[in-house]
Amino acid sequence: MPDRSSTAKLPDRRASRWSGQRDKRRAEFVEAAIAAIEAHGPAVSTGQVAQHAGVARPQLYRHFQDADDLHRAVGRRAGELLIAEMAPLLTHPGGSPAHMIDQAVRTLVRWLAEHANLYQYLTQRAGGGPAGQRGVVADIKTTLGTQLSALLGGYLAVFDLSPRIADPIAFGLVGFVESATDRWLSEPGSLSQEDLADYLANWIWGTLDHVFRSAGVVVDPDEPLPPPPGLPE
Repeated sequence: MPDRSSTAKLPDRRASRWSGQRDKRRAEFVEAAIAAIEAHGPAVSTGQVAQHAGVARPQLYRHFQDADDLHRAVGRRAGELLIAEMAPLLTHPGGSPAHMIDQAVRTLVRWLAEHANLYQYLTQRAGGGPAGQRGVVADIKTTLGTQLSALLGGYLAVFDLSPRIADPIAFGLVGFVESATDRWLSEPGSLSQEDLADYLANWIWGTLDHVFRSAGVVVDPDEPLPPPPGLPE
């Protein structure tokens, strides 16, 4: 008698391979979309995306439900790229407070400046669209805010301060840097990128210094601090 168990597995294996190929192709299209956005700006057309992908528009939409689906996929990938650069600074910190703040601010400002077209593509579509579209940008800021909150909460606990204020401080600082950089990208005036980062880093330290001093704690911004306990490995 034939071994029905082995033949029964064939369709599943084929389906798995096909699913893997589709996922790979979809990821390639997302990378092509990002390249098209960087080249043509936030008003990029689906035709330009398809051209960068080397396919016709109908083939592109075989892998995405619609333009919103492509936008969400691009947003998730952009978030992965940004978080990959920011996460080491927020989850494995080292050095003095001034050094840590400076590194984090400069990295975020630099990334937004280097990927200004991609950033504007995401934010321009986040204004009045469906919740899924607005969530693309919100998810990125939530991830950064959560990581920064864990870091601040750890240091607050080290100095015997309540970590419950870590969340509003962290999310406020993320929004502060993002909003200020967004405005600078549109209207830089005479302010250089380096100057912007300098000002933001100094203002952030001023905020944190006020938090510590209000609780009777004086922290030297130039004195190295060990990583607080409890951060993810």
